[in-house]
Amino acid sequence: MFLFILLLLTFFLTAGVAGLCLALNAKDCAVRLEQRQLRNLELRARARGQLGPPDQVATAFGFRVAGGLVSLVSFGLILAPVIAVAAG
Repeated sequence: MFLFILLLLTFFLTAGVAGLCLALNAKDCAVRLEQRQLRNLELRARARGQLGPPDQVATAFGFRVAGGLVSLVSFGLILAPVIAVAAG
């Protein structure tokens, strides 16, 4: 049981830190994800034979919001049991 809890703690901590880095745009990761998404959309459109500009699905701001939500949920799932144990 302890190993399972440790595994979940590691997973949530990793997801929280990754989401926080994305939300704070560390090393322009949100901008790079946006550029990568646009490039993949262009390649997919060319493979289908469409010559028009591809539709942009998400922006760097959208990636930052998603990263912030992931970090909040992850840190919340880590802190909820700690607070419950401390309270009683």
